[in-house]
Amino acid sequence: MQAFDFDNTIYKGESAFDFALFVMRKKISLIRYLPHILSLLWKYEKCKMTTEEFQEVFNSYANVLLKNKEIVGDLVIKFWQKNEHKLYPHILEKIKPEDFIITAAPDFLIEPIKSKINTTHFLCSEADLSIGKITYLNFGENKVKKFVSEIGKKKITNFYTDSYNDKPMMEYAEHVFLITKGKVEKIK
Repeated sequence: MQAFDFDNTIYKGESAFDFALFVMRKKISLIRYLPHILSLLWKYEKCKMTTEEFQEVFNSYANVLLKNKEIVGDLVIKFWQKNEHKLYPHILEKIKPEDFIITAAPDFLIEPIKSKINTTHFLCSEADLSIGKITYLNFGENKVKKFVSEIGKKKITNFYTDSYNDKPMMEYAEHVFLITKGKVEKIK
């Protein structure tokens, strides 16, 4: 069995960040959050953010961006119509029906794109749109916890990721492949 991170692994970019920018373009009043979001993205990319910090930040922006779930649903569909081309075809080819996608991206954002990926096994962060909050953040050590709670202690043969933020998953997997700008390199 293989497991894949989503952002910068299957999808070229950070889907939640791209979605936030997409929403800001539609709702200009939200642009004031951009400088802070950019600084946090840098911190995340440099692996300088704890799970707790990530969840706090995610929830503060989720509350702002997700207040109207009907609008969000429509915007998510429009987002994927515009951004589906950012899925890496050569990574999609590696995904088999028994494989897992394990991502910090929220479930509502991943739901519309699932049909383009050759598996039905997705472990995402969970969002409650009625309150505009992430209720479970599937990040860092939480990815391993969620995987084990969902399917038991089955071993992951190959894990594909772009980030050392996934160190707990890297340690859990037998082989690890690092994705950098779409290029695959075996590191374990």
